[in-house]
Amino acid sequence: MDRLPEEVILHILGFLNVPDIVHLQAVSSRYLALGRDNALWKTECFEDSRAESLRRRDMLLGMQDARIAELRNAVTALPGPDLTAWDVSQLRGSSQPRASNDPAAEARIQRARALANWEPGYPDERLDYYDEYVHRHAPVKVAWLDLPKAQASDKEEYREATGCATLDDEDGNVNHLVAPLDDGSICIWDVSDRSTSIAGGRGRLTAQSRPGLLTGMPPEDTSQSHIMMTEIGAVECVSIDNTTKRGYFAVQRSLHEVDINTLQLVSTKHYPWPITALSEAKPTIPLTIGTNWTIHLHDPRDSALTSPHPNNATTTSLLNPSTTSSHATLAQPGPLSILHDSSNPPSIWLAGRFTSLLHYDRRAFPRLLSTLHSGARIAALASLPYPLIPQSLDLLRHPETGLSALVAARSALGTTILAAAEYKGKGSLELYGLPRVQPYQNRQTASASKLLAVAPHGGRIVFSDGDGNVKWVERDGFSHVRTFNINEALPLGGGGGGGGAGAGGKDAGVHGIWGSTADGMPGQGDIVQKITPMHPVSASGTGSTSGMGAGQQRQDVNQSNLLLWTGDGRLGVLGFGPGNPLGEDQWREEVGVAAESTEQRAKGDAERQYGMAMRRALERNADEVRFVRGLGMLM
Repeated sequence: MDRLPEEVILHILGFLNVPDIVHLQAVSSRYLALGRDNALWKTECFEDSRAESLRRRDMLLGMQDARIAELRNAVTALPGPDLTAWDVSQLRGSSQPRASNDPAAEARIQRARALANWEPGYPDERLDYYDEYVHRHAPVKVAWLDLPKAQASDKEEYREATGCATLDDEDGNVNHLVAPLDDGSICIWDVSDRSTSIAGGRGRLTAQSRPGLLTGMPPEDTSQSHIMMTEIGAVECVSIDNTTKRGYFAVQRSLHEVDINTLQLVSTKHYPWPITALSEAKPTIPLTIGTNWTIHLHDPRDSALTSPHPNNATTTSLLNPSTTSSHATLAQPGPLSILHDSSNPPSIWLAGRFTSLLHYDRRAFPRLLSTLHSGARIAALASLPYPLIPQSLDLLRHPETGLSALVAARSALGTTILAAAEYKGKGSLELYGLPRVQPYQNRQTASASKLLAVAPHGGRIVFSDGDGNVKWVERDGFSHVRTFNINEALPLGGGGGGGGAGAGGKDAGVHGIWGSTADGMPGQGDIVQKITPMHPVSASGTGSTSGMGAGQQRQDVNQSNLLLWTGDGRLGVLGFGPGNPLGEDQWREEVGVAAESTEQRAKGDAERQYGMAMRRALERNADEVRFVRGLGMLM
């Protein structure tokens, strides 16, 4: 085998099962490199994709007997779930144009078209398909970061995170997680990646400021600080400048600038209305601040804005529209997310509780440049630095479309705005192409509840909903990849501490009066309100460094994890595979479990049994209410 050329070995690997290929990687460094060949794993990902399933279905439909086809048409005509015209035509076996009369050649052509239509990568994008396969099929696990315990309390109470942001390295990879707590303090965790020479951060708490830093309250007055930190409930309330190591924290109407190196307050600026959204912070671009009724540009380089004491004249000018203060007034309240377009730096996109995306140009601010009507209320925005492929170029839904048109669209310059929204009580995943391309809005299969967060994750799009689900779809916005419910991985204690895990790819069953999908402990129905990829997708390329040459440090695979911030104030790392996403040693977990006293375990078991009994009683009561409510329908 060692004398065979690489092409022959790769051809042989194409006939092996996935577990055999993975085991072969442990033989030698040569087979490690060959066993992670990008083309090989691209084929494996495609074999399990929805596009290949549709192609195989079409092939089988064409081979069926005419009598079976007639029966299928009759079944299709029966009332059922809403189907698109294309789905109906496929179920009924409508004739499609064929490229060749030879069945074998036709199968090869259709497979090539399906592969080109499915391929998530763009021509100038380096996508690691080995990581893609792991993220699509490996079990999902969540490790929770340890939050500080509440001071001066006899109970096992933990602080809650009221926001989060990341401190990145020069390549844009996440090294530290920065979060304000409900007592007005700031904490920093080390979540850096593991490699062949570095053990990684393992989620260690590396720094914490004094309580009350962000609220101005005494350290012992944590109750008042809790009210101030949680009153507004803004999700995008923290922004970190990775170059200057300055953090911007929004608390009610105040914007605090903090030195991340020393965790000391640098300046404070006050605004007339509560701050509801912050943009990303960069050294050469002013920070965009959204309040309930206004939009502001904050440039920390301006000496007039760096005073730690509020200026009454500044507040008065913001309230008076006749002054020359640079701010935009909103016709409707409630901005929730602000996005800076990376392909067009002066552009500012704003979304929130209103039904349109607002587009500002920093050079013409505060004049509104344009709007994009959505009809939905958008909770979060994200960007993919590649063009949106219009639905008219779908090679499966439009067999008459040529492959060259799809290749040309993928090679064009552009950016895609991702929006997590709510439309008439249901989730809406929306994609907007820049420059102007017909937007795509998935309001049928995204979610039964409103969407809360969205982000590009490798060759997929990940978003969360109000039922606690974290869902992955292809970049087309509708092809489902997998689903994971966060309530399957909640920690038993309130503090979270590393290692809660759950199986991936399953939706929890619906139970209880409110139809909650949480099947864990009673009262635990958490949601994910912010998702941050640890390796963001950038136009310079996406991929793992697992293929680096000898002599260089190589990161572990499966490092493209997700940072989660939940509605209950937990912070976690979502990873893939059997191991702990934080990389903690197994013996440490076993020692921690063994150190727990017998009395504590007995008390915890009794509390869990009581909670489960109460939950079963409430579920039975809910079933009785539904049954009695339906009796009147028979009269």
